[in-house]
Amino acid sequence: MGRITSYFGLGNAKPEVIRLSKIYISLHVFMDIAFSISTTFYLIFVAEALGNNDYLVGMTYVGILVIIQMVVQTLFDYPTGVIGDWLGQRYVLATAYITFAMAFYLVSLVTTTTPFLLLVVIYALMGFAGSQQSGALGSWFDNNWQVAMVEDEGHKQYGVFIGKMNMLGWLTTTTILIPGGILATIFSRSWVFQLQAVMCIMIAFASIKLVRNLSDAVKLEQTKPSFDEYVTLLKDGVKYLFSNQYVKYLLLGSMLVNSCIGVWGNLILYPMYYSYLVTDVAVAGFRTVVMLPLVFYAERSGVWAKRFEAKKWLPRFRFLQSAGAAFFWIFAIIIFVFPIPAEDSPMISYFLPGTEILILQVPAPAMIPVILMILVFFVVGIFYQLANVLTSRVFIDAIPNRVRNGVYSLFPTVVLLLSIPQIAFFGWLLSVAPISITLFLCGIISTIGCLMIRRAFQYSHPSEYQESSIENNETIDYSEDTDFGTDL
Repeated sequence: MGRITSYFGLGNAKPEVIRLSKIYISLHVFMDIAFSISTTFYLIFVAEALGNNDYLVGMTYVGILVIIQMVVQTLFDYPTGVIGDWLGQRYVLATAYITFAMAFYLVSLVTTTTPFLLLVVIYALMGFAGSQQSGALGSWFDNNWQVAMVEDEGHKQYGVFIGKMNMLGWLTTTTILIPGGILATIFSRSWVFQLQAVMCIMIAFASIKLVRNLSDAVKLEQTKPSFDEYVTLLKDGVKYLFSNQYVKYLLLGSMLVNSCIGVWGNLILYPMYYSYLVTDVAVAGFRTVVMLPLVFYAERSGVWAKRFEAKKWLPRFRFLQSAGAAFFWIFAIIIFVFPIPAEDSPMISYFLPGTEILILQVPAPAMIPVILMILVFFVVGIFYQLANVLTSRVFIDAIPNRVRNGVYSLFPTVVLLLSIPQIAFFGWLLSVAPISITLFLCGIISTIGCLMIRRAFQYSHPSEYQESSIENNETIDYSEDTDFGTDL
């Protein structure tokens, strides 16, 4: 345990802090496993059910379901956060994961004859549960850390711990993909969904038992605003958004670029993967390979970003990043040059040793395009990380403290509003046209966002330059609230 605590920067921490951290790490990892184990085939499973085993036909309806989930989560995100502050995070977490368990169990019952209304209920439950669990575990940990670690000046020890946790999260998510695909192949996808339901119930009970304040913790002052104050913050954010050209083009451009990432993760990614890789294990293996470099990129991007000036490089990195314009167009070219293999193409097959269970089956003509896709991910992955660091540095300087909360509250709302019509349109387009058309159009939309960011730097800066923030390479962690990290 000494090596583990040292790895997480807790070598000299008090026993109660170590126990707090152990609970947080264990629950966080268990949650990552519970959700990531089916991410490879969840969307395709639903799309096939809606499209009578043709997932491209079902993508139109999937787009509608994703919109329902996003709207429900947005509507309930703030109210359930307030309830968490009032009742305690453990009750909100327990309710969230019981709701997740219900949703996963209902998914396991879905077939091609399932009424669409049941899927609406499932996605609404997912959205409601997501609004409850969002930030709840982290809020509990942060509150108790502040009380127990008053000697952690500047939160340096906290920063080390969270950095290590982020890397562990990436590793957990990456390593569970292939086992999830194998379980779905040996048993069934429905069996995996039922396993997820069981794990969510276990997390709910564990939250009730373990997510408790430390014995010496005091109730911290509430930091969330009232609803009236929340509305005022949003209004202030809207006013500042259009206060000058620099801010308008910088923020709207960033929002537009990130809205395309939502289209990629919710609609394009899995139909494209399954078109070339066919089986759950093959897709899971592909995702594992392309995600591994992100662990390294996430750790090094903060250091490397110091070499680049935001004015010159931020628009370029956004253009080159994963799920950016260049990325979309390169993938469109790959799909155009190497069409989706025909159903009667020769297959490369691998059976579970000693059995007749087919584990891996990849069309032979898919090998070249798949290798090219992997190379693209390896090259462009770093640009996404660098762009996030540069964006954080620019936001620190461009947004004054008096309206910062308002702008940060507004950001995910606008990204959602920009994503919804795209998801609705592209969900339909995927069912009637090749994937390359959708990729090409997403590239155009993302390019417009990049050009808006570039134009922002042609105008005068609205606030005084904060040199210390840039030199210290401070970053804003808005990923949890906006949820626009790249899904691979």
